[in-house]
Amino acid sequence: MRVNRLTALVAAALATGACAGDGGDGASMAMGMVHGPVEFQGHDIAEIRGGYAVSVADFNNDGRTDVIANALGVPEVAWHENPSWERHVIYTGASRIVNQAVADITGDGIPEVAIQSDFAMQAANSDGSNWVLQSGGDPTNMAWQGELVDQWETSHHVQWADADADGELELYNAPLLGPESLAPTYDQDMASFFWYDQETWTRHLIDDQIPGIIHRIRPVKWDSNRDAFLMASFEGITLYQASGTGMNKSWSKNVLSPGYTAEPAPRLGASDVGMAASGDSRIIASVEPWHGNQVVVYTDNNGSWQRRVIYEDIGGGHEVWVEDLNGDGYADIVANDNSRVTENNPNGTPGVNVFFSPGDPATGEWTHVKIEDEYAMNGCASADINVDGRPDLVCTGSGGMIRWYENMGGGM
Repeated sequence: MRVNRLTALVAAALATGACAGDGGDGASMAMGMVHGPVEFQGHDIAEIRGGYAVSVADFNNDGRTDVIANALGVPEVAWHENPSWERHVIYTGASRIVNQAVADITGDGIPEVAIQSDFAMQAANSDGSNWVLQSGGDPTNMAWQGELVDQWETSHHVQWADADADGELELYNAPLLGPESLAPTYDQDMASFFWYDQETWTRHLIDDQIPGIIHRIRPVKWDSNRDAFLMASFEGITLYQASGTGMNKSWSKNVLSPGYTAEPAPRLGASDVGMAASGDSRIIASVEPWHGNQVVVYTDNNGSWQRRVIYEDIGGGHEVWVEDLNGDGYADIVANDNSRVTENNPNGTPGVNVFFSPGDPATGEWTHVKIEDEYAMNGCASADINVDGRPDLVCTGSGGMIRWYENMGGGM
């Protein structure tokens, strides 16, 4: 197993003001909090050709968090068992798998896996198959049962959520774009957003008037115990909330920010969005525009969301993750860079960037540490992999590796 200590990178950040930028937050200073970086140690889990999406869950009910990842060019679904990282192939009946979501919807302790396959950027070449995979009681069994839920062109992002707080998860599908949207601008048509009930897997429309590209949907607890959704699209950052229950749910939509608007499509809106509690409030983080270069933090300013760019040198922006990584009570931001160094792109900046929050996220100085600079990474998820009480990161991307970044502590 290859191990890469990134002590030098973190030490450099500490030497150049990691504890600066408290932003005048007297409360946190009085408590002795230091908003500094922690050290991460990288461990290889497995190679994966062109990794796209990664999730974490306890697949074998042993109290440890396992890892599942997929790639468009790998025609099988597999999870990796913590701590040996033994690879368990569970399904081989799909190709061009773009995204997955994991949840135990049957209550048997073994999660089900929703996947989306047959994906392409053009609707004419993309069947957009949506599947739910079930283990049959043995998570290491290769022959998981795959149920085809729906086919919709360019189905691209999938999530489980409970939008009516009835204790039962629904399945949510955000196709990338409408059937008439084409390169290079992808803005000729409207995209749609759907949900499916578990009883019949019937497709229910949430919205079919979303301009251009939808890139990510993220379930959040906004103002109740219901799951709401933040959406990153050409429209910017949008909040969807449900009212009613069961089949009678209805949805409201509120554009919180148009995101990046300085250029026309396809450099427009937002590529991903995340939200977390931070201090006595919360922040929203984004990478903008679609596949863009900016890392953006939004803070609540009397009911409107104040946009602040904290970094502009992401070579291939794709996803963000928002998590308090150093235990100071303030949410930090993880932004991936999926740009590889190639003959045609010698200036690629692959890796994983972490931005540690100051005491005042709106005005203080965010501390940037790059915890990966070799592998291009598309997305990350967070979990306490080694059960030491600290949140770790697991990432994958086009660099061809699934990696666990062990949180070694520090920063407080």
